[in-house]
Amino acid sequence: MSAAKYLSPSQFAEELGVSDRTVRRWIAEGRLAVVRPSERIIRIHRDEIARFLGTDAA
Repeated sequence: MSAAKYLSPSQFAEELGVSDRTVRRWIAEGRLAVVRPSERIIRIHRDEIARFLGTDAA
């Protein structure tokens, strides 16, 4: 898992201009696809930003 391709919830929130709490709520609601390399670590693929916003990443 490359660090450049994955963001923490707080980094994802910063990219979208929302709070970390909002991103964690979206994760809990199942609106964001995440990777959990361990029980306490959550990572979001950078491409998920485009998918979440409904834009084409290409």
